[in-house]
Amino acid sequence: MQQGEALALQRLLTKRFGGITPEILTRIASASQEQIENWFDQAIDASGYAEVFGPTTH
Repeated sequence: MQQGEALALQRLLTKRFGGITPEILTRIASASQEQIENWFDQAIDASGYAEVFGPTTH
């Protein structure tokens, strides 16, 4: 289930913001299911990657 949610998050991020950086892919791959769900919820309303993953993500 976690892998499916990670893929759904990646799809949402790509549709909303364009290509996903390797840094973000690594963070998603090593995240807990709870963290993935939190990022997914944030990504729905965010205006960019920084609002989802923090200002240090490029």
